[in-house]
Amino acid sequence: MLRPVAILSLLVGVAASAQPLPAPRERQERRVVLSSAPAEPVPELRVATGVLTTLLFDAPLDRGSVELEGRERFRFVDVGERILALEPAVDLGPGERIGLRVRFAGSATQDRGVFVLVSHATQVDTRVEVFHRKDSVELLQAELVDTRAQLKAQAQELQTLRALRDLGGPVELILSGALDHRLKINRIKGATEKGNEEALKFMNGATFRADTWAAVSVKVRTGGKKSWAPVSARVVNSRSGVELGVISVRSAVPRVAPEGVGLVVIETEVPPWLSEESCRLELLDSAGAVQLVVPRLAF
Repeated sequence: MLRPVAILSLLVGVAASAQPLPAPRERQERRVVLSSAPAEPVPELRVATGVLTTLLFDAPLDRGSVELEGRERFRFVDVGERILALEPAVDLGPGERIGLRVRFAGSATQDRGVFVLVSHATQVDTRVEVFHRKDSVELLQAELVDTRAQLKAQAQELQTLRALRDLGGPVELILSGALDHRLKINRIKGATEKGNEEALKFMNGATFRADTWAAVSVKVRTGGKKSWAPVSARVVNSRSGVELGVISVRSAVPRVAPEGVGLVVIETEVPPWLSEESCRLELLDSAGAVQLVVPRLAF
């Protein structure tokens, strides 16, 4: 039989092994510009044990002038001509800040770089490009490369959106069979019931009914000083009270600006009733409050 002390030691060991492991830190690559005035903040470098942080400078370093506070606490420190790599042996404590100073080769005494090493709970720097001036040619070139990459990505995104638009165009709809001679369109006539006047005002609309799909489109104007985004809708048969299934509520823009006009399209199931029967449409906000009521429409 195990003694009580042995049992306690076993339970403590099991409890310790059951403790959740800390979440891995997200590895970051970024750029920093050295402070050029006393009032400017000193750049922070987020370091962590087990992760090598590499600094790449835009000018040669005076390798012998590098000063790192508590250097004995670092497992690895290596200074090259334009590179400084370091890794702490243990993580820095909460709120702890360690100074790092470098000097550039062949420059005046005041041409230095000062950093503060810190520990971050969720992030660690792996590659940091360091520029000693905000107007340096190297920094401007790097920013130009980034701008070109962003423009290229935006151009590709625009091309993708155009392709999606073409896929959903009228030719594709006709070829898919969604548009045929049995498609029925009805204009929505008559005034709306009083809903939330500060939110929406009905302008015009139409219903669409085919063999396999149905939809309602309404053009609205926002009132008051708040923007509006379509959230949900309800379509109810005026005579039987049967509620029609709503598949989606979409708008041409994510939010309609104050005093702006927006087009909202509500895709529904195909109505199980006759096309002449009247329905009631309600547009709702995220809390379920009615924002607009169209009392009479027919598919």
